[in-house]
Amino acid sequence: MKRIKDKKNIRNFKSGFTLIELMVATTIFVVVMVASMGSLFTLLDASKGSKALRSAMDNVNFAMDSMTRSIRMGTNYYCVEGGDPMFPSTDQNQNCPDGGQGFSFVPQKEDGASPSRVGYMTVLGTDAKGAPHNTLKRCDSLSGCVSIVSSDVNIEKLKFFTSGAKPDDLTQAKVYIIMKGTVMVKGVPTSFAIQTLASQRNF
Repeated sequence: MKRIKDKKNIRNFKSGFTLIELMVATTIFVVVMVASMGSLFTLLDASKGSKALRSAMDNVNFAMDSMTRSIRMGTNYYCVEGGDPMFPSTDQNQNCPDGGQGFSFVPQKEDGASPSRVGYMTVLGTDAKGAPHNTLKRCDSLSGCVSIVSSDVNIEKLKFFTSGAKPDDLTQAKVYIIMKGTVMVKGVPTSFAIQTLASQRNF
């Protein structure tokens, strides 16, 4: 009879966990969950940063594409190495073989209210912290100048290499555009450099 009771006690002892085993298992589970949550938050933060960078770069690419499309359909290219490119009259032309900081052209006429001249240039300003900050602006004779890039984009270099703009030039007018700068995402600057060639279609 005693042997039967001992066997029952052994069975009961083997069927459960001790308090120490439960505490160790719970501690391991908590450590694993905390590490997993930290990794998850890190991935979410990286994903948000990547989306913000993609959004800013999409803004820069859209600005470049919009500028290129408008230039292709324009006439009377006028490039200046410094200053405001909006001053020349409608029929003036000027090349910049060494690159200019400002560029303007006569846009394709869509209606009677079309501007007489459209131009692009960088304008020096300051960011929220007071640091120097350059933005890309589109100017015309009707609505003035407006920024076409977000405030997170700092244009450090914008050059227009123009050729064939003069009436006596034997080549098709074209503009080679180089844009360099930085995109600020969560306080971290990321450099970019894009370039494109716009050839005049309306000639």
